[in-house]
Amino acid sequence: MRSAWQCLLRWVLVWLALAGAGAGAAVDERGWDDGLAGAVALREQGQLRRALELLDAARAAAPNDAARARAEGELGIALLQARDFPAAQTMLERAYGFYDGSARARYALYLGNLALLRHDAAAAAARYREALQLAPDSAEIQIDGGLNLARLRPGAERLAALQALAQRIDAAGAPPRWLRAHLNLAEQARQLGKAGGNAALELAWRHADRARRLAAPGADVRAAIEAQDLLAQIYEDQGRAAEALALTQEGLRLAAAARDEASADLRIALEWREARLQAAAGREDAALAAYMRAVNLIESVRQDIPIEYEDGRSSFTATLEPIYLGYADLLLRRHDGLPAAARQARIARAVEAVELTRQSELQDFLGDRCSVEAIQGAGQHGLPADTAVLYPVIFADRLELLLKTAGGTERRTVAVDAARLRKVALEFADSLRNGLPDHLARARELDAWLLAPVEADLQARKIRSLVVVPDGALRLVPLGALHDGRRYAIERYAVSLVTGLSLTNTGVAAGRQTRALVMGMAEPGPVVGKLDASMADQVLGGAERSAPASRGLAAQRPMRALRGGIAAVGTPESLRQMDDLRARLALPGVREEVRALSGILPGQTLLDAQFTLRQFRHEAESGEFRIVHIASHGIFGGSAETSFIMTYDDLLKVNDLQAMLQAEKFQQTPIELLTLSACETAEGNERAPLGISGAAIKARAKSVVGTLWPVEDNAAKVLMQRFYQGIARDGLSKTEALRAAQLALLADAEFHDPFYWAPFVLIGNWQ
Repeated sequence: MRSAWQCLLRWVLVWLALAGAGAGAAVDERGWDDGLAGAVALREQGQLRRALELLDAARAAAPNDAARARAEGELGIALLQARDFPAAQTMLERAYGFYDGSARARYALYLGNLALLRHDAAAAAARYREALQLAPDSAEIQIDGGLNLARLRPGAERLAALQALAQRIDAAGAPPRWLRAHLNLAEQARQLGKAGGNAALELAWRHADRARRLAAPGADVRAAIEAQDLLAQIYEDQGRAAEALALTQEGLRLAAAARDEASADLRIALEWREARLQAAAGREDAALAAYMRAVNLIESVRQDIPIEYEDGRSSFTATLEPIYLGYADLLLRRHDGLPAAARQARIARAVEAVELTRQSELQDFLGDRCSVEAIQGAGQHGLPADTAVLYPVIFADRLELLLKTAGGTERRTVAVDAARLRKVALEFADSLRNGLPDHLARARELDAWLLAPVEADLQARKIRSLVVVPDGALRLVPLGALHDGRRYAIERYAVSLVTGLSLTNTGVAAGRQTRALVMGMAEPGPVVGKLDASMADQVLGGAERSAPASRGLAAQRPMRALRGGIAAVGTPESLRQMDDLRARLALPGVREEVRALSGILPGQTLLDAQFTLRQFRHEAESGEFRIVHIASHGIFGGSAETSFIMTYDDLLKVNDLQAMLQAEKFQQTPIELLTLSACETAEGNERAPLGISGAAIKARAKSVVGTLWPVEDNAAKVLMQRFYQGIARDGLSKTEALRAAQLALLADAEFHDPFYWAPFVLIGNWQ
């Protein structure tokens, strides 16, 4: 038998031949077949990058149309695994169009998987049914298609479908080709949980065990590890910890012996389970060691972990967050009683775990690891003596406060559970957002949990700037509006936020350059035709409010006519709807704001019809701007896809900011400040403020100012003028300038209520 190295050498030689063929050399069909087989083998081992290169070369060097269709189909499968959906669809559809019968059915299944990953269950089901019809005599297609369709069925129907498929698989014999089908069926049965009863449990165990025995000879090491992992999970689900731990450790031994880099995802799952089981048994040292191995594995392969798994689950929610926070939880639980140096080391590792959690969550929000990876480690500068960073870390049973200063990191534990903290935070945010007078009681309660425990430390170190890394529902809370019974927090500190210190460029700008690009939309233009009903309702809001008219216009009712869609273009009804929507979206204060700022900040101004996507791009490419100010409607929802800013003629998605500001000058000299003075976060969505952070990252801006709710027009105009005067005229840091502007509104009888001044938040570099 040839060694793995000999096989790899042959594939490399074939790759060189294929590359040469792409340049005009000839390749025989046998050599081409071997090259394609080698590339497919690499794909099945999880080595996607090398597989993609080889498959693309094979496509270019294909000796005939049939070979090209094969290469395109295999390349499409690899692109699907790599989550390049547009390219995957192109390749898969080409192969699907070339073939008929069972071969076409195979690609119909993959196109169904693609539709499912795009959250189109109806299209996925149609593709799966088509595959079954195309290949009625193919046991493989019937079983694979049936398993895919079973995933889309409700619980009771799924169990019946899986039982029928189990009989079909059993009747097909026991060759290794059915190994994956056994694993698929077992996992689906396991996921039915208690709802599936003993029938589902027996089905899950039987087929997982069958897969383990089929993989035992070593033909498929990854499948053998998967089977051990699945059986261990079944036992853990049943509370049979000893058996689950034994199976988990056997899976880890298999993975260690295989030395297979492609099985890192399985090793992560196994190490995580060992950590959970050891912690539950009180063996905390063993649990910590397993958590550490899991975290180290994640960091070695995180760039290759998909944002979303094939079953639609978020990798952040399902895997990364619980591992990072489980690790931090155990580190902090074992903190007390240790020597001072050991305590500091434990706290430092817990802070690192929290930072990794925040990085992964922002990647999940943006649907993109590269943008976030590019700025990791930016916060390596030391903290100024008058600055502290506060990490409120929410666990199910308590709140941990980690306070980082120039002198080290301190820890305080607060006896409030996650449910209680979240309830009060949401009630407080709702009271402020709606201008209700009952906010002070909750402001004091939150202050007692978040600031009072560290107040003595802050005062002893003479802290002026408090930088908070918020967690969960605390992102919706304007922390400057917390109250200690005498003063708001903004009266005590300049409060700013960071998504994570490791995600923040904390360097101080050389000088106070203030050349700015100031843009605003007082009266919308063709952009109103780009809004669908849900977008219009997001911007206009859905509830009446007693407060004065706001930039988000949430005081007005949404256009009910839009719920059924806008009438046919050009009809009198559509024109009436457009005029009505345009009037509702007008921002009269923006015109005055833009004119006032043009007198404070040197640079370029774009207002209304000048503020188009094309002109924005032109100015960004040609000008030297350190400040970009946008006064227009914008909504930050639960993901980058649901977050947008309105220009005069079009919608600017958060992800598009990166393309708009991709000039080399912005990479070398980042924008100091991006201000979104009329944008808001979606009500009640704890992840929505990540959109403001994401906008800064996509725009390559060191910091961003945004708002948590629709701001009152006059208050916004006054605050923005004072804010920029503080930066440009008084030489204040960004956080001190925002604080001074907020304090000025607080001192004004007209704007004293935090509804007016509290929604403005600075995220990122505070200096």
